[in-house]
Amino acid sequence: MRLRPKWQVPHLDRRELLGLGGAAALSLATSSGIDIAAVGAPRVAAMLAVADPRYADSCDFARGLARGGAPVVRLAPNAGAAWFETIAPELRPGAHLAGLTLDSDFFILQRLAEPARAVTRFVGRHDWRCRPGVSHRLRGTVKLDDIVGAIDAGEDGWAERLGLTLAIAAESGEARQEQWLRRERTKTVAARPSYLVSWLMTVAA
Repeated sequence: MRLRPKWQVPHLDRRELLGLGGAAALSLATSSGIDIAAVGAPRVAAMLAVADPRYADSCDFARGLARGGAPVVRLAPNAGAAWFETIAPELRPGAHLAGLTLDSDFFILQRLAEPARAVTRFVGRHDWRCRPGVSHRLRGTVKLDDIVGAIDAGEDGWAERLGLTLAIAAESGEARQEQWLRRERTKTVAARPSYLVSWLMTVAA
């Protein structure tokens, strides 16, 4: 008899995934007082948001994507299990996948996404190891002007603004760009890792 490992994510069909994603988005929004119906952001077709519940910034980023219409997928406790059980079955040509994660989890997901012909269209490297500041290095083939503005608007709420803006940028035309921002640190968040990566992948049509 073959035993299922305790960490394995149970299989979800599309209806269950969308239902859970909607519930997760509603839960995240309710916890921060966001009225999704009042946001008025355009819905992005075929977008999945990846959230690492260990980190508040990752959840905030996923909440921003959810405001753009994306179901939320929990990336824990194993990125590989989340990919095979939940993410991969939902990927279709033209679908988007985005998250704010540890660099190691991003690397794993990139490798797993290669057979699906997923192209990485945006990478943002957010580094709090700078003293006394923080750096944001952004590269991609999406338009970066609004993304830069979302980060530049201030430290409070930056991850959620970035998620929402990236959800909209996913539908924009290609414009290969690179930006590097260096800002003074205004506060310290104890639960935040010192380095996170935001990213957007799109499955080739």
